[in-house]
Amino acid sequence: MELKQRYPSGCRPMHLSSRTTVRMLVVLAAAMVVGGCASSVDDPSAIGAAGEGYAEVDELHIVDCLLPGQVRKLGNKTYVTPRRPTRTTAKDCNIRGGEYVAYDRADYRSALKVWLQRAQEGDPEAQNYVGEIFEKGLGREPDYVSAAEWYRKAAEQGYARAQINLGFLYEQGLGVEEDIATALNWYRQASGLEQDELVYRSEYSEKIQKLRDELTTELSRAQDQVDALENQLQQLRQERNRLREELEASQQAEAEPAPDGEVEIGEIRVSGPEGERLAQELEQARERISTLEGLFAQVRDERESLETKLAQLPKQRSIAPQEPESEQLKLPDRAAATLDGIRFGRYYALIVGNQDYQYLEDLDSPINDARRVREILEDKYGFSTIFLPNANEGQILNALNDLYEQIGPEDNLLVYYAGHGSLSEQERRQRGYWLPINARQDRLVHWINNAVISDHLDRIRARSVLVLADSCYAGALASESSALLLPSTQSNLSAEDIRNGLNNRARIVISSGGVKPVLDRVDRKHSLFAGSLIDVLSRNEGVLRENMLFAHVAATVRRRSEDLSLPQTPEMRPIRAAGHSGGDFYFVPVEGENL
Repeated sequence: MELKQRYPSGCRPMHLSSRTTVRMLVVLAAAMVVGGCASSVDDPSAIGAAGEGYAEVDELHIVDCLLPGQVRKLGNKTYVTPRRPTRTTAKDCNIRGGEYVAYDRADYRSALKVWLQRAQEGDPEAQNYVGEIFEKGLGREPDYVSAAEWYRKAAEQGYARAQINLGFLYEQGLGVEEDIATALNWYRQASGLEQDELVYRSEYSEKIQKLRDELTTELSRAQDQVDALENQLQQLRQERNRLREELEASQQAEAEPAPDGEVEIGEIRVSGPEGERLAQELEQARERISTLEGLFAQVRDERESLETKLAQLPKQRSIAPQEPESEQLKLPDRAAATLDGIRFGRYYALIVGNQDYQYLEDLDSPINDARRVREILEDKYGFSTIFLPNANEGQILNALNDLYEQIGPEDNLLVYYAGHGSLSEQERRQRGYWLPINARQDRLVHWINNAVISDHLDRIRARSVLVLADSCYAGALASESSALLLPSTQSNLSAEDIRNGLNNRARIVISSGGVKPVLDRVDRKHSLFAGSLIDVLSRNEGVLRENMLFAHVAATVRRRSEDLSLPQTPEMRPIRAAGHSGGDFYFVPVEGENL
């Protein structure tokens, strides 16, 4: 049996036999769920922008937009209100006459300018965005202390997203002293529940994982210091050599003692003002080099010590061409799913299966995986779906943009992606990417940054969004692991449990292997992750919360991958950057409705 991994050949392969080939698959599935009969859209070319044909990729980036002020009348007087900040696509900002920074989007000052005035006036939404700007850094080092201050201003006004963000900083000890009790308190306030009603699981709370994270952060900082000091030493040594050459060219080397009025530097006798100046600069350069060499050795030893400590920690696993123009995609409106008087809302899904790549190695199972997932979601759970086989960058982003126009605040969205994925090591922070079919191996131009996906999931008004990602490094969509932001793994759900889960916003990703390579096809039809997912969804007969879906899928994947001697561990994480506020995603079988 030939085993493949879903990552491009640029990654280091893990050879299982002489016939083994290694590939990478990024899985993103977006499912739009509706109660009642299911409907679907199959043609990727049908995915367009709102009413004006196919939108360019740059127009679909989420930007901080300053809308013009409103013209208002008060009696006989006419006046213009201050400009209003909002987060929307560049295209929408242009249509509405707004202003945004078209270039240099990574500069925090441009984003801060949009929100700061409104934040200073006390608006909690703006205060939260300012906090997120400081936390993300946006082209500079994150300022967690300032982030915590702004989050606190909004959190104390009852703004749930800021309460979640502030709780996370306390959980991780970023900008504030680590305090799990305070973190839980803010999470509970955001959820609107009493202390005894809220139970969180804590997969990553073990001391060994905390120590691993701390050592990794310290190691990264030490490596940055080593690189900086090495660069400074190189420059100083070049300067020293230049000064010495100038001094030797202007002076005569003699071994006799220097007479009065002359200075002896090593074997070089120096006289005159110019010689003395060069001699002083040379000596200063030598002193600086000596100081930096000592500091460099100290930092290098610290880095090596951290590497040794990190390597000695026991390994841990987690549980738990030109595109055609077209009209905007429209899906039929369906009745909301209900059960025992609980209104779950409408269900939608965006399903992407990328298999036949233009420039990368082809994969075997993504389209089969995506089609079978789509069938189950439509037939068993009443989803209305968009199916994109072999989609490029523009088709995926246009589909997400179109969903914004149709999904309401009580609806649910599932995104399923299967295809190549990658992890960029060229930046200070690791970045995960989905690779559309037009992606190239070593060029980021058509890669879809997880941050772009996260921005769209934040903008979409759905109450709950679940991303099922079967690809290498898919867990990078949610870069942080929270020990407290996910529910317990209890399987018995009461009506009160379900209502609590529906009261808050949910943005969650279940990835096939965290931020590691994963297996492609392991049998004739499906990947290891997709086969397990399909089995759980097919067998389920009642209301299924995302954490129980994850628990069953993860157990099967771990067991089967160990049998193949290539361990693979799925992960479930909250997508905090997309506005996760402690809610849940529920699967409701169609035959179980209205009982």
